[in-house]
Amino acid sequence: PSGEIVEGDSVTLNCSSDSNPPALNFTWFKENQNSAVGSGQSFSISSFNSSHSGHYSCEAQNKHGSQRSASVSVTVKGICYKQTLF
Repeated sequence: PSGEIVEGDSVTLNCSSDSNPPALNFTWFKENQNSAVGSGQSFSISSFNSSHSGHYSCEAQNKHGSQRSASVSVTVKGICYKQTLF
């Protein structure tokens, strides 16, 4: 699934694997970045903004190899302001 996030929200992406033996390492990637952006079964961004928007995927690894997930698209919706007219 994909998600639309309000700017400033906290975002957590979770990754799971049904491999046998179980996956020991999880690595997070963002589209168009050469290096990993995180590790572990969960990847969190505490104050989401437009620079965080993009496609994210995780890679699960066990002793037999690794497999990358399909990517999920996460975009920032923006901040809603309430306007008062006098």
